[in-house]
Amino acid sequence: MSETMTGTKKLAVCAMCIALAFMLNQVSLFRMPMGGSITPFSMLFIVLAGYWLGPVWGILAGVAMGLLNTSTGAIVYAPHQYVLDYLLAPGALGLSGLFRKWRYGLQIGYIVGVLGRFLMVFLSGYLVFYMYAGDQHPAIYSATYNMAYIGPEMVVTLIIISLPVMKHAIDTVTKSVLPPNEYAEMMKNQGSSSANARLITGGVMGALGGTAFVLSSYITRLENLSIMHVAAGVELFSDPPRADRLYRMIERNTGQIFALQTVGVLFVALGVTLIFSTLMAKEDAAK
Repeated sequence: MSETMTGTKKLAVCAMCIALAFMLNQVSLFRMPMGGSITPFSMLFIVLAGYWLGPVWGILAGVAMGLLNTSTGAIVYAPHQYVLDYLLAPGALGLSGLFRKWRYGLQIGYIVGVLGRFLMVFLSGYLVFYMYAGDQHPAIYSATYNMAYIGPEMVVTLIIISLPVMKHAIDTVTKSVLPPNEYAEMMKNQGSSSANARLITGGVMGALGGTAFVLSSYITRLENLSIMHVAAGVELFSDPPRADRLYRMIERNTGQIFALQTVGVLFVALGVTLIFSTLMAKEDAAK
């Protein structure tokens, strides 16, 4: 194998990643009403394009996937919303290439890439879809809405790619994709996570889950105050517009609380599982 990757091979690797990401993106495990869905690891393959080939190729692969996604139907209200949602958001996943030579580079790159995507769709929601926020602050609405589908996929994928069998599989593919010198340089800083690192990760996940619960309680309080204000002294059957507004407020509040609490339960459960598994492993080693 040559010491440098040819442009043809890079294009072939990018095409493979884009095709797999696009295919998995069509399988929605859960779809949000105004765009966005939980998919079976579609973001991972654009992250891998950046991890294998570097940030430029990763970003280009993400933009290409975004353009492909518009061919299957796009919700577009403004030009800048299209750029944020369908070009910059998937392109941000390619930022994983910035960490390809770091220790735990795939995991760190995945987190940074997904958070980059979240930032883009958050700005889109804040700038364009604020009209759906109602009495809620647009920033809270956009953050809650977008994290409801990005968060679960991010956490599950991070766990999957950290499993020994999956790490071995990705390493095998990486070895076949990269020239020997690039592979050796990338792998020299790689390593398995320490027990302390797993404990810290579990603690962070638990804290994030707790934050989701606190935020859901805060939103519930604000929404309930608004609902009480609208409902005060209203004859619902004689005032249909106001009754409809009250119904939509209750429906929105229920959906947001469900999404936040689902994310909270997921993060807390994963954090507790990670902490206990690490502590049990330490106890077994001590015996």
